[in-house]
Amino acid sequence: MPRISERQRQARRQQILDAARGVFTLNGFHATSMDDIIAAAGMSSGGVYRYFAGKDAIITAIAQEVVGTVTATVSDLLGEDRLPPLGDVLRRLVTQIDTIADGAGRLALQVWGEAQRDPEVARLAAVEATTLRSAVLDLVRRAHAAGQLPEDTDVEALGQVLFSLIPGYLLQKRIIGDVDPVRYADAIDAMLRIR
Repeated sequence: MPRISERQRQARRQQILDAARGVFTLNGFHATSMDDIIAAAGMSSGGVYRYFAGKDAIITAIAQEVVGTVTATVSDLLGEDRLPPLGDVLRRLVTQIDTIADGAGRLALQVWGEAQRDPEVARLAAVEATTLRSAVLDLVRRAHAAGQLPEDTDVEALGQVLFSLIPGYLLQKRIIGDVDPVRYADAIDAMLRIR
C-alpha cells in the first residue's frame, strides 16, 4: 500500500473536520453520530478513525479551530510594531467575529454549551478562552502603556470586560440577530472614552 504524504494526511484530516463542521452546524453535536460524520466525509470508518478516536476528539479539534480564528486576529494585532487606537483594534475584532458568526461562530456557541456537560470540552474551552482573554489583556496593557487609557485604569478588569464583549457580540448575532458590527464597535469606542 503506498504511503501518503504529510500534506495528504493533513488534507484528509481537514476533510473530516469540514464534513463534521457541516453536519454539526445543521444537527448539533448530540444529534450527530460518527456514522453521519463518516458519510459526510465520504471516507471509510477506518479512514476517519485513523485520524480521530471519536466524536469528542473531532469536537475538540473544531473548538480549537473556532477559537483559534479569533485568537489569531488578536495575535496579529499584537505583532504590529505600533498599536492602533484600542477602539480600532476592537472594531477589527468585532468585524472578525461578524464574519465567522454564521459558521464557526454557530459552532462556538455549541462548544460553550457542550462545555457545560463534557469536562474535556470544558477544559479545552477554558484554555482557549483564557488564551483569548490574555491576548485581549495584552492589548489593553499596550494601549495603557501608549497613553490611550487614563493612568488609573484597572487594566486587568478592563481586559476582562472587553473580552466579554467578544462572545457577547457573537451571542447576540446568533440568537437575536439584530446586532450591527459597526454600531457595536462604535459603542465600545464610546465606552472607552467615557470618564
